[in-house]
Amino acid sequence: YTTMKKNIFHIVVVLFIFSFVLSGCFDESFSNDPNDRLTFSTNIVKFDTIFTQRGTATLSFKVYNHAKKSLKIESVTLADAANSGFFINVDGSKGPVIRDLEIRGKDSLYVFVEANVDPTNQNSPLLIKDSIVFVTNGIRQDVKLEAYGQDVNVLRGEVLPDGENVFTGEKPYLVYDSLVIPASSSLALSEGTTLYFHSKATLEVKGKIDARGTASRPVTFRGDRLDRMFADLPYDYLPGQWGGIRIHTDSYDNRFDHVAMRGTSTGIVIDSSDVSRTKIIFSNSVIHNSSNNLVSSTESRIEAWNCQFSNASGALMSLSGGEAKFVHCTFANYFQLMDVIKSPLLVFDRYTQTEENLPLKASFENCIIIGNNTLMQPLELLNTQIYFKTCLFRVNGSDDENFIQCIWNGDPMFVATGDNYQYDFRLASESSAAYRAGNPEFVDENTRTDLLGNPRPEGVNPDVGAYQYMTPTE
Repeated sequence: YTTMKKNIFHIVVVLFIFSFVLSGCFDESFSNDPNDRLTFSTNIVKFDTIFTQRGTATLSFKVYNHAKKSLKIESVTLADAANSGFFINVDGSKGPVIRDLEIRGKDSLYVFVEANVDPTNQNSPLLIKDSIVFVTNGIRQDVKLEAYGQDVNVLRGEVLPDGENVFTGEKPYLVYDSLVIPASSSLALSEGTTLYFHSKATLEVKGKIDARGTASRPVTFRGDRLDRMFADLPYDYLPGQWGGIRIHTDSYDNRFDHVAMRGTSTGIVIDSSDVSRTKIIFSNSVIHNSSNNLVSSTESRIEAWNCQFSNASGALMSLSGGEAKFVHCTFANYFQLMDVIKSPLLVFDRYTQTEENLPLKASFENCIIIGNNTLMQPLELLNTQIYFKTCLFRVNGSDDENFIQCIWNGDPMFVATGDNYQYDFRLASESSAAYRAGNPEFVDENTRTDLLGNPRPEGVNPDVGAYQYMTPTE
């Protein structure tokens, strides 16, 4: 009995000490000192462009109480909730007005913000603003909200009508599922036209496509995610954001001039066709970032000049039979996001003659071909009709019948090759091995200017690749 009394006494003492410690740690009283204010993880919440009639990803920020005592937030109010299209949720309580929130001393809470923008009935993006107002101890504080709303032409499994169709740059196009150009149709894309593709959406070309942008206003094919995976990583930088483009068997005379295409799963797939007819011409264009091959051509005739083919988990260019010619192009594979490089930069198949197929004919002139993976497959090109003329490689090698006046183990000195997910395959310096290393015989009316419209000088050798080095100006 005496032992039991001692044990009870010890328990009471421990509970008393524990409650005393807790009372010291958690001061339940509220501060009414106006100097005890809230602080925020940001003063402004900025959304990337939001397509009208479609929601956006939720953004959030934190509210801190750095005081020792608790603070009572009298109100949290979305100032222009009736008009702005923003929505808020504060620690599980939905707005637009939340009252009498408690935030303990040295504690924090989350605020979640969503935006849904009504049609703006205008072609240009419209800036939408609002603010979240916090009132604590009579002190008013706010966090600004900003978003751009963009009207779009929505295409859901669209099959274009027969005849000529034209897309302009006045308002973007948002493609769900697929956009089909049937055999009886053509589609012309004028300068500044932008097509956003939803996840897995594709462009199916059975007729003809003629995309003609300019250096300042290219035709753009990209994914529709305008938000960010991380603060420094927009989804637009990632591969696999949409399906890709397929040029079907009976489609000919397609043209991509000043086109910017990026973020695909399957890149551009070109089906077999009559090799005596031109399947597609690429000029002054950037085809970038695929989670498989970037361009795959089977038994087709393609041409390219002043183009950048860059970054793929598969091959940058996979040629299976047919004919191909590349002049002043930059092939660069520094792919590093979401996957590994699984293929050489260039893959050749059906390069020898058989009873069924003629051999592949391919030439690369004044091109840069470089990356973090194997150069090509097969490695031995003797007795093939695949030629590299005045091309720059980062690997060691020597000229022969297929490699003519090439620059071996040369550093092009690109501006950026992936730091902070930034890529810029222009030449950074006159010290580049590509500087004035090209053959002027390969410069003609098509390549007198580079991808960006900069002139290639006469009287001296041009730079190798798609970009002519330009001396920086003040």
